[in-house]
Amino acid sequence: MKLIIALLCLVLSSGLYFFASKPAKNKITGTVIILNGPSGSGKSSIQKEFQKLMMPHIWVRVGIDSLFDAVMPEITPENLSYWQSNNNLRWIEESQDQANNKVITLFVGPEGEKVAYAMNSAIAAYAQNGCNVIVDYIAYDQAWLKDLEEKLKNFKTYYVAVKISLETLEQREEARGTSPKGHARSHYHS
Repeated sequence: MKLIIALLCLVLSSGLYFFASKPAKNKITGTVIILNGPSGSGKSSIQKEFQKLMMPHIWVRVGIDSLFDAVMPEITPENLSYWQSNNNLRWIEESQDQANNKVITLFVGPEGEKVAYAMNSAIAAYAQNGCNVIVDYIAYDQAWLKDLEEKLKNFKTYYVAVKISLETLEQREEARGTSPKGHARSHYHS
């Protein structure tokens, strides 16, 4: 992880740009780093360490947890059954893969899609207002990623794949207890 953070710092300070979109002309805008990877892969830890390394320059830390999950209605024991069946917001379904491993898949309904696209707009708004942004992202749906790419096309943007072995990821998922076992497996390859 420290190697990834060091490379990000080196790239940003050296002016070398790879996999970057074009910056907007004649306007001071922020730079955006999209960290895409499965839940539990270390994206939030990378964000926090990157912020520390870049001080005193601010890098706004946002992502799927703060701009998508946190704004949704709360999931409680009393309403859990609602979140386990098809609805307009989002729900999960439990299944098994070919090796009989538990898989918990997130599905997003039309109201939830609005939130996902608004999340992308918020990321772009930070950059438009001159903020540098490092984003914890999960491309649950490739349409979300296409929308994000379109909204960020005028900003210097880096897309970084945060990779981890599935075995290590599932060990982290179990130790953290922040999402049900099998959730990370459902979007490991996205």
